[in-house]
Amino acid sequence: MLDTRWRKALRDLGQHKARSLLVAVAMALALTGAGTVLNAWALVGRTTEQGFIASLPVSATLEIDGAIDPAAAAEVRALPAIGAVRLRRMLTLGVQANGAWQTAELIAFDDFAAPGIGLLHPEGPWPPRDGEWAIERSSLDFSGATVGDAATLRTRRGEALALPLRGVVRDVSQAPGWMEHLVYGFATSTTLQRLGAPAGFGELQLRVRDPHADRATVRRIAAEAAAVLERRGLRVTSVEVPVPGEHVHAAQMNSVLLTQGAFGLLALLVCAFLVVNLIQAALAGQAREIGVMKTLGAGPWPIARLYLAQSGLLGLLAALPALPAAWFIGRRYAGFRAEMLNFPLDDPALPWWALALQLAVGLALPVAAAAWPVWRACRVPVGEALRDIGIVAPGRALASRRRVALGGLPRPLLLALGNAFRRRQRMLLTLLALAAGGSVFLGAANLRGAVQASVGLLFEGQHFDASLRLIDAQPAAALEAAARAVDGVAHAEAWRGRRATLADNGDDLSLVGLPDDGVALRPRLVEGRWLRADDTADSVVLSRALLRQQPQLALGKRVVLRSDGVARPWTIVGIVDAGPQPVAYTRRARLEALAGDTLASTVVVTLEGSGSDAVQLDAIARLRSALAEAGMPVASSQRVDEGRRSYEDHLLMVVDFLGSMSWLMIAVGAISLASTMGLAVLERRRELGVMHAIGARHGTTMGMLQAEGLVITLLAWVAALPLSVPMSVVLAEAFGRVMFPLPTPWWPDPAAALRWLAVMVPVSLLACAWPAWRAARAPVATSLAYDG
Repeated sequence: MLDTRWRKALRDLGQHKARSLLVAVAMALALTGAGTVLNAWALVGRTTEQGFIASLPVSATLEIDGAIDPAAAAEVRALPAIGAVRLRRMLTLGVQANGAWQTAELIAFDDFAAPGIGLLHPEGPWPPRDGEWAIERSSLDFSGATVGDAATLRTRRGEALALPLRGVVRDVSQAPGWMEHLVYGFATSTTLQRLGAPAGFGELQLRVRDPHADRATVRRIAAEAAAVLERRGLRVTSVEVPVPGEHVHAAQMNSVLLTQGAFGLLALLVCAFLVVNLIQAALAGQAREIGVMKTLGAGPWPIARLYLAQSGLLGLLAALPALPAAWFIGRRYAGFRAEMLNFPLDDPALPWWALALQLAVGLALPVAAAAWPVWRACRVPVGEALRDIGIVAPGRALASRRRVALGGLPRPLLLALGNAFRRRQRMLLTLLALAAGGSVFLGAANLRGAVQASVGLLFEGQHFDASLRLIDAQPAAALEAAARAVDGVAHAEAWRGRRATLADNGDDLSLVGLPDDGVALRPRLVEGRWLRADDTADSVVLSRALLRQQPQLALGKRVVLRSDGVARPWTIVGIVDAGPQPVAYTRRARLEALAGDTLASTVVVTLEGSGSDAVQLDAIARLRSALAEAGMPVASSQRVDEGRRSYEDHLLMVVDFLGSMSWLMIAVGAISLASTMGLAVLERRRELGVMHAIGARHGTTMGMLQAEGLVITLLAWVAALPLSVPMSVVLAEAFGRVMFPLPTPWWPDPAAALRWLAVMVPVSLLACAWPAWRAARAPVATSLAYDG
C-alpha cells in the first residue's frame, strides 16, 4: 500500500491533469527528437564502422603507365607488410538508360573474389560474365537502368554497344553514385576491351597487413610497392592513400547528426522551463499545505523529496512513449542515413547504453529543473507559509494592470496586455521557449539563403552553358574548331585535366589547364590574382577548399605536386572560391609543354542566346553528333544549369537536415504557451468569475486570453530576431564542417521573419484555444468559490 505522502503526490498530479499532460507531452516530444538522433547516430556509427572495416577496404592504389604483369603483382604481394593485392582497370564512358546519358565508370578486377581486400556484396548473379555488366547499388536509381534490360554504352571509338545489366552489387567503400553523379559498374576486362579499354590492368590496389596502420605508415608501404614496380620497368604515375578506416563521407554525416543532437538537447532545455513553471505554480497553490506539514514535524528534505518525486513521475510518463517512438523513428532514420553512405542497416538492435541514457535524461531532467524552486519553497518559515492566501499574491495583478495605460485601446485588450506581464518569470521562460524555436527557424532560413547565395557566386564565374568530356583526349585546336563549327555554338574552349597529388602527403586534387585566351571560367578571387598569358614560371591558382585541407599552403608559397610520376614545384599566385573540391588551375600551355603534346579532354561551350532547356539539349545533341563524326566521341555532357540545380539540391538537403529540428522546437514552444495560459486561467478563476458576474460575455473572455497569448508570441518573435544571429553562426559553422565555409548572415531574412510570424500566430491561437474555452465556460459560482 502506498505511503500517505506518495498518495498525495499522485493526487496532486491528478488534480491538474491537463497541465501535467502538457508538460509530459512536451517532454516526450523533446525526448523523441533527441533520442531519434542519438539512436540514429549510434546505429549509423556502428554500421559504418563495422561494415567498412569488415569490407577490408583498400589501403592504397597505385596507377601505372601501361599494364601490370602478374609477376610484378606477385612480387608486391610477397612484401612482408602487404596483406593482399588485386589489379584493377577503370574505364570512363557514357551510358544511356531510360533515355538519359550519364557518365559511367566501369571497373574490372583480375579477381572479383580476391580474398582479403575490397569485399563486394552482390545482390544477384555474380561475377559478371563477358558481354554483361553489374551496377553498383547506389547508382541504380540515379542511372534509371533496370536489371534485366540492356543499357547502351558508348565505346571509346564512339560506337554504341548494348550490354545487358545482369546484377546489382554493393561496394561500401565507394562514395554513393547518386551523390557523385556517376554510374559505377563492374564488368570483366574482356568486356572493357570491347568498349575500347587497353588490355590488362593499369592499377594495383593493396591492403596493408596491419589493420591499425596510420596514413604515414601506409604511404611508406605504398612507396615500397611502387619501388618494386619501378624496378621491373613500370612507371608509377600516382599513389592514392585514403584516410585508413574512415569512409569518405562519414565525418560529414557525424557533423550533421551531432548538430541535430545539439538541437534536441536545446528542446529538452526548453522542457525544463515547462517543469519550472508547473512546479512553481503547484508550490504557490500549496504553500499552506507545506506549512501544515512542517507544523506536523516534516522537515525540508522529506517535503522536497515529495515534490521532486512528482517531477520524476512526469519524466517517467514522458519517457514511456518517447523511448519506443525514438527507437522506431531512429531505426528508420538510421537506415536512411546508412543508405546515403551506401551501407545496409543489417543490425537494427540499439546498444543498451543509448536506451539507458535516454531513460536517465528523461528522469533526471525534470528533477534537476524542479530542484531550486522546490528547495526555496521548502525553506519558507511556517508562519509565512500558513499566512499565504494561494496562487496569487494580493494586489499584484491589479498593480500590473495599472502600469499599462495606452489610450484608445479597448479595455479587454488593456487587460490582456497587463496580464501578459503579470507573472514575469513565467512569461520570460515561455518567451524563451518560443524564441528558441524561432531562432532555429530563422537560422535555418539564413543558412538556406547563404547556401543559395554561395552557389550563385560559385557558378557566377562559369561563363559557359555546357561541358563535354571526351572518351579520348584530342588535339585542343582541332577540338575547339570542331565545336565552334556547330550551328548554335557561340564560343568553345578546350581544357586539359590531369590527376595530381601533393608530394608531401599524397592527398588528391584535380589539376586543370586553361587556355591563355580563355574567358569561360573566372572564379571569385579570394587572394592574389588570376592566371596570365605572360606567366613564365609554374604558376598555379588553388581553390580555397584545398587550403582548408592543407593549412600550410599560402599565397606566394611553393607547393610540390606529383603528376604522371613526376614531382614538380609550383608557385601559388592566387586563391579562388571553387566549391568544396580541391582544385588547382594553371595554363594549358604549361601542361602541354610538360607532356609534350597539345591534347585536351574537355570542351566547354557557350550557346547562342539564352534558350530554353529544350533548345540547349538540342544544341548539345547536335554537338555530340558532330564531334563523334569528327572522330572525337563524347563520354558525357552536362549543362551548367543542370549541374547547378543538382549541386544546390545536394547542399540544401544538408540544410534541411540541420533545420528539421526547428519544427520540434516550435511544437515544444506551443505546448509551453498552452501550459502558461492554463496556469494563468487557474490563477485568475475568481477574477474571471467576477467579470462574468458583472456581465462580461464569453467571447470577451476568450478574446482577452487569446490576445494575452498573442502578446507573448509577438514578444517572442521580436526576441527571436537577435537570437537568430548566434544560431546562424552555429549552423553556418556546422555546415562549413560538412561542406564548405559560408558567409554568416548578421541579420535574419525579412521574408523568413514574416514566415515565422505567420506560423506562430495560428500556433498561438491554437495553443490558447483550450484554456480560453475552459475559462469562458466555467460556471460563475464555481469560479467565485475557487480557493487557489
